[in-house]
Amino acid sequence: MIKLYYKRLFLIVGFIFYVFPVKCFAQNIDTLFYEKQKLKRHQKLAVEGHSFLYGLLRSGSYIKKYNNPVLEAPAVLKDYFYKQKEQIKQLPKPNYSDSSEIKLAIVGDIMWLRNNWGNFMDSAVYVKLNESDLIIGNLETIIDTTKKVKSFLPDYRTYNSNKQLLNFLPAKRSILSVANNHSLDKGIVSLYNTLTLLESKGIYHNGVKNNTPKLYTEIIIKGIKIGFYACTWGTNNPKAKGIKQLNLIKGIAPFNYNTIEEQEAEKALKQMEEAGMDFKILFMHWGYEYEFYPRQNIMKLAKNLAQAGADFIIGSHPHVFQPAQIIYTINDSFNSKHKTTLVNYSLGNFCTSMYSTETRLGVIEQISLKKESNGKISITCPQYTFLYNAPHIGKRERKLLLLSDYIKLYPKEANEEFIKTIKPILNILE
Repeated sequence: MIKLYYKRLFLIVGFIFYVFPVKCFAQNIDTLFYEKQKLKRHQKLAVEGHSFLYGLLRSGSYIKKYNNPVLEAPAVLKDYFYKQKEQIKQLPKPNYSDSSEIKLAIVGDIMWLRNNWGNFMDSAVYVKLNESDLIIGNLETIIDTTKKVKSFLPDYRTYNSNKQLLNFLPAKRSILSVANNHSLDKGIVSLYNTLTLLESKGIYHNGVKNNTPKLYTEIIIKGIKIGFYACTWGTNNPKAKGIKQLNLIKGIAPFNYNTIEEQEAEKALKQMEEAGMDFKILFMHWGYEYEFYPRQNIMKLAKNLAQAGADFIIGSHPHVFQPAQIIYTINDSFNSKHKTTLVNYSLGNFCTSMYSTETRLGVIEQISLKKESNGKISITCPQYTFLYNAPHIGKRERKLLLLSDYIKLYPKEANEEFIKTIKPILNILE
């Protein structure tokens, strides 16, 4: 009864502030990023790291930002990432006939779906994923089989999903980040129940401290040692019991330039280096929701982590695509042989029940790794396969399709306006 009361209160307050927004509630937390930009109040909003009440009072601006993600950015930033895109294209192309190459498939947020849990993925998407030797993604939901899975509303800020959501992930060939703002939605016990389920299915994971000095997860494929470390800016409840069990990077949210603490991630990289990991991956739950370009504090953090030895940095949390970047380091902290770091700031949602076109777009990023004769790992140019989370297939069940198939099979929905909307979004990565 109490939960129902809070749900109704949330809807009522959200509607009021959506219709009658209060100017003082929208705050610009990153003035450098928005310098000389004329953005609307909702475009400047960031609720990450704040209390539930803070978010509730700004729910009108939040809904507007959800419906109208921020595609604007300073011209100099857009130009920079355009040049980055051209530079990334200079990386070597993958050689799929070379059996010594490791093929990675990277996806974005794996989220609560509402229905069709065991059959949400079209066979063409499944085939594309399984061309790889390792699938990497972010599990943005709890999966606790001892608790009820809701089929209508996920209680707004909290999620629990059906275990069938994991069916597409092959054992010993999948690794997930479990450090994100939804990690403690159902409490620390449900988080550990989720980890137990992953382990029973042979799915590797990282993001929760395991009471051992080793911070990263190790995977060996074709003789190449891969180290994987995942962390988050925090959770939806900043005071959640068990938050210290998560790998955290403080200072991102609430935003503070002077207090970003990347020391634990750097320690994980140092451990990987000392243990002889050939390729070091960081999965960062960072940034701000519904923004198509990273802010300066996130870009600065990426540069610091590249200098600390990261070979590949994967970002999540914005729920929309953000561009990629190559960072070259002359001398990193551990005298590594690797001088190039590929950064994907956000790959958006992989599977989701979100309702805006921008958040329904997904992608499979494919890269290959090869160990050269000098011991250095070369990374190939990313190949992107775009997806779409169709909400009403058959008996109004959602389906994850290749974007090209969605456009071909459902021309009424994938009309001219739809193509016009998605074109600049796809161009961020393509």
